[in-house]
Amino acid sequence: MARKKHKDSFWLSYSDLMTSLFFIMLVLFVVCICKMKITNSQLNTALKEANATNEQLQQILQLETQFEELSKSSDLKYIEEKKMFVAKDFIGVEIFNPNKDVIKPEYVATVDRVGKSLQEIVRRLHEKNPSLNFQLIIEGNAAIPWKQLKENSYNADNIQMYELSYHRALALYRRWKSKGFNFRSYNTEVIIAGSGFNGINRDMEVEENNKRFVIQIIPKISKPTHTRIRALSKVLCK
Repeated sequence: MARKKHKDSFWLSYSDLMTSLFFIMLVLFVVCICKMKITNSQLNTALKEANATNEQLQQILQLETQFEELSKSSDLKYIEEKKMFVAKDFIGVEIFNPNKDVIKPEYVATVDRVGKSLQEIVRRLHEKNPSLNFQLIIEGNAAIPWKQLKENSYNADNIQMYELSYHRALALYRRWKSKGFNFRSYNTEVIIAGSGFNGINRDMEVEENNKRFVIQIIPKISKPTHTRIRALSKVLCK
């Protein structure tokens, strides 16, 4: 009799154990299903963002043709090999008073005309590429004096020339802003720079041509947030 009771107790415990295991497996199954739904949702979001980024890249590849077309009827010349614009009437011309950041009166009207052309280029780029943001860089250059260039006695990192070329670029921007030219209204970030006797955009053949301003318009791709990057990383690592 005792033996039978012991046997019945074993099967009762065994059935309780199996029931508990079944319940645990059921809970794990439900958790896995929920997790898969969340993962699929994250993956779909990541794929949508990737497709959007790819579309932006395709637009950027088409921008060079747009730059060339837009510069044909403007006061700005597009230099394809350096991906930049220069004011046609300012090349090799000193539009500022010597060692000053004050525009000479005879060039003020030309400066205004160049600003209007630049705003038109930015406006049309924005209209054709509304999903893109841009950086507009206004960079001042300086020509090395002929004697210093001949004797190789100049300092490429001349601090005064850095400061002067920067303040001249800033003077241009301030003039354009005072005339109502608002580049920022076209999803464009404005950056003022001065490279002095330095810079990769210099004319290495004709030094006098470095008495100029370089305009660069750079497309920007919106980057995903850190939260989305982490979500995508988790999806790809699983």
